[in-house]
Amino acid sequence: MAFRIGNRLLAVIFCMVSFAAGSMRPARAEDWPCWRGSHRDGISRETGLLTQWPKGGPRQLWKVQLSGGFSSVAVAEGRLFTQTKENNQEIVLCLEPATGKELWRYAYDCDYKAHPTFTGGGYPPSRTGPRATPVVDGARVYALGATGILHCLEAKTGKVVWQQELLKLAGRTCPSHGYCGCPLVVGERVYVDPGGPKGKSIAALDKNDGKVIWQTLDDAIGHATPVWALVAGAPQVIYFTGAGAIGVAPENGKLLWRYPWKTQFDLNIATPIYADGKVFISSNYGTGAAVFRLSDKPTPETVWKALTMQNHFSCSILHEGALYGFSEQRLRCVNFETGKVQWDKVGGLGRGSLVLADGMLILLGEHGQLVLAKATPTEYTEVSRCQILDAKALTWTVPVLSGGRLFVRNENTLLALEVSAGRQ
Repeated sequence: MAFRIGNRLLAVIFCMVSFAAGSMRPARAEDWPCWRGSHRDGISRETGLLTQWPKGGPRQLWKVQLSGGFSSVAVAEGRLFTQTKENNQEIVLCLEPATGKELWRYAYDCDYKAHPTFTGGGYPPSRTGPRATPVVDGARVYALGATGILHCLEAKTGKVVWQQELLKLAGRTCPSHGYCGCPLVVGERVYVDPGGPKGKSIAALDKNDGKVIWQTLDDAIGHATPVWALVAGAPQVIYFTGAGAIGVAPENGKLLWRYPWKTQFDLNIATPIYADGKVFISSNYGTGAAVFRLSDKPTPETVWKALTMQNHFSCSILHEGALYGFSEQRLRCVNFETGKVQWDKVGGLGRGSLVLADGMLILLGEHGQLVLAKATPTEYTEVSRCQILDAKALTWTVPVLSGGRLFVRNENTLLALEVSAGRQ
């Protein structure tokens, strides 16, 4: 009898210890395989994260020096991918997410001086580099460089599968800001925005060999990443070009609708957001934002248009009917259905970027400040703030959360920070 009671007691203790240990680990972790994450919305579904950071910020796990560029990171199957450059080469870099150990790098010749139309947004070549974030799809990773060189590489080894050049597909010179929009990989195709005239504006490539499946339209390049959407049960690819937002049929590029959107310098950079039959777009330079409703007509119906959200290069996030984002240098919450400002905050973050996780906003300012705030539509509530990166470097890269680790970078440095409540 005593033996049985002892076993039961041990079992209860074991269960209690197991439960406690389990409660300290992230309740859910996920990969971040492409621009804006697994769901392409800037929202992480991870839980069990710190609700307040230690003084000085989350614990640093590792630090890797880079040499230029604004590419964010993709994390999948135990590998982290980003892009940088060194001298006259662009580099696709693969690291171990837990340690920062370099697993492989693929460097290729890319002399920016050979492209005089590439101004780097006004910054010298020494302060610029790849902009687009790699995309992991199964055993392969797709990486687009600043001058339009697109590589498909083996994710485990970095071995080249194929290479394509968007400048040749477009029949044009390099855009002044370079290629910024990320490839969109869905099914067997890679959707890109070469930005050429005479039917060479947008394209779909075969993801297995890089060959062109279709190429169409004459829109100027807009630099935003394409979006996949199911509209009334039918798939569409939404592009935000220099001329406006367009929806095309993924199988042949047929134009389904167009929403004209003229911006100074034709810079439509922020990724569109699709939800419940409606599309949100936003641009800087005094243009503002709009939400429009899609139908079977070629011209969508405007729901609202206002200056309340003016995304520059950072994208807004839609969460429970509220849009959180940087309107130029103001952090704002805007109602998705009406466009009205629900709160407005100037917090010294400049033109920052953000990710949302576990009911919290993780904000990274362009001068290296990292902020944790509650994702509530009624008021701005800041929880933690720290200086995490060099204030003198350009911090224009959106943070990424995967496996309880927060990855932040500027043009010169990539950091991994511990934000899991169970590993403190």
